[in-house]
Amino acid sequence: MSDLPPVHDGVHATVEAYAAAVRTADPEAVRAVFRPDAHMWGYLGPRFVSAPIEAFCEVVAADTAAHEWAASYTHTVRSVEVSGEVAVAVLDEYGYQGHDFTNHFSLVREDGRWRIAGKTFFRHDPR
Repeated sequence: MSDLPPVHDGVHATVEAYAAAVRTADPEAVRAVFRPDAHMWGYLGPRFVSAPIEAFCEVVAADTAAHEWAASYTHTVRSVEVSGEVAVAVLDEYGYQGHDFTNHFSLVREDGRWRIAGKTFFRHDPR
């Protein structure tokens, strides 16, 4: 059991479910942690990306090399902050498809269930 307050546990569990879904390249599990109207913004190297979350689900579904990187994939939920029925969480990923990412998630609780409403991310490319 975590030392987090119970409401933080729900947010933390949603972020952990996201990490498990990408590790197993499971687009349905990814869809399950996001609101259907979720959007993502961020940087893949110098390229700015803005797309509905379904575009990310398509990337996950097309990942035929997960068996090559998943064993070395790790992640850390760096922070969780809850304000009533909304929350923010930061997830650091190491080795996702061969890259390191920092993800900032905005979450909302609707009908008692936490889901990610927005993903803002940055890929850390070698310098």
